[in-house]
Amino acid sequence: MTFRETSTFPGWTDWQLAREALHHAGFSDGEQRIAELFTKEEVRRVNEYLASGRPDTGRLDAIETRLKAVPDGWRQREGDAGFVEDTDGHPVATLGTSGDVRLPLGEFLAHVPADTEWLAQQLRRAWAQLDKLRDRIDDAGSLMVRTHVETAICYVRGSRDTE
Repeated sequence: MTFRETSTFPGWTDWQLAREALHHAGFSDGEQRIAELFTKEEVRRVNEYLASGRPDTGRLDAIETRLKAVPDGWRQREGDAGFVEDTDGHPVATLGTSGDVRLPLGEFLAHVPADTEWLAQQLRRAWAQLDKLRDRIDDAGSLMVRTHVETAICYVRGSRDTE
């Protein structure tokens, strides 16, 4: 397919381009319209933008699977900030220093499993709430100024139909 050489929409954001592309994609000659209006680079940007709005549940599942393999109860070894150990006292990480020196990296590593679990839960909750909001935008009637709400969350109405 041959696309335009110069942009019809200079300076437009990816969200604006995606809205315009999905509008034209809804017509029977959508592909031709898009090729006449957009450059190849703009189509790439639109596709990447729409793909980024889809939750990567596969990656989150993989993170949670790796997290389940981590033994419970990581902690910094008492009196030795250079070691992060499991509940049985086996070193999980050695940071190359020892003694009473405060090690932010050790504190970070000791809290990674609990923090990752919390982040995964929060992300799944946020994705579910975002889907509800997107459903309401898609189903909204004329009583709501959809564009105003769409811009608040950078959502392109109907974009989930392209999945």
